[in-house]
Amino acid sequence: MNSERGQALPLALLALAAGMLLIVPFANHIGGNLLASRIYGQVMSEQYSCDAGVEWALWKLKGDPVLTTSTNYESTDLGAVPGEINGSSFPTTELRFVEDAGATETITPEWQGGKKWQEYPVDTTDKGIITVVVETDAPAVDIKLRGTTYELEGGSPYTAEFLTDAAGSYKIKVKTFKYDKKGKKKAASFSGAITITYPVASYDIRARKGDCVTTVRATASYLTTRVISWQIE
Repeated sequence: MNSERGQALPLALLALAAGMLLIVPFANHIGGNLLASRIYGQVMSEQYSCDAGVEWALWKLKGDPVLTTSTNYESTDLGAVPGEINGSSFPTTELRFVEDAGATETITPEWQGGKKWQEYPVDTTDKGIITVVVETDAPAVDIKLRGTTYELEGGSPYTAEFLTDAAGSYKIKVKTFKYDKKGKKKAASFSGAITITYPVASYDIRARKGDCVTTVRATASYLTTRVISWQIE
């Protein structure tokens, strides 16, 4: 019995040392995870706030697709921003017009037959080229926009392009013809289809909250607002 005295102490010391070796890294791991979770939560909150800012700007464009022609973020007034979002102030949200972006939209209005000029209204939100394509069995077609007229013949499809210098309301006019026995053009009604491609405005939206910066390229017309790209910095 006397030979076993004191043998528990080394075992206790070994157990304590092993516990320290395990507890310290485990505690550091827990602390790191808590810090990472806190940072991640903050990042996600800022990201969601930026998304809300972008959605708000898109809503503003939907109501007014020609909201601004300023190419500077600082020069565009978006009006009073909403209240708090995610328990904090609304993100700084800015918008600017993008010149010469070349964005377009295409419509296919219902074909109007008849012997007279048929009108197809188009509301553009940017300057640029309006392209009109007419598919019909008519041997000759005239396509007019304001003071410019294309007199086309030779077979479908008939294509005309008109350069506009500003956003606005335009009326495309189309008339179909046949040839009489003497080879002269004579207005006549034909069936067909028309496609109109016209320019639409492009905008950059920038929302900032904390370290998050979200930049979105969007187009806006009187029919719809579309997101072209979404970048998170």
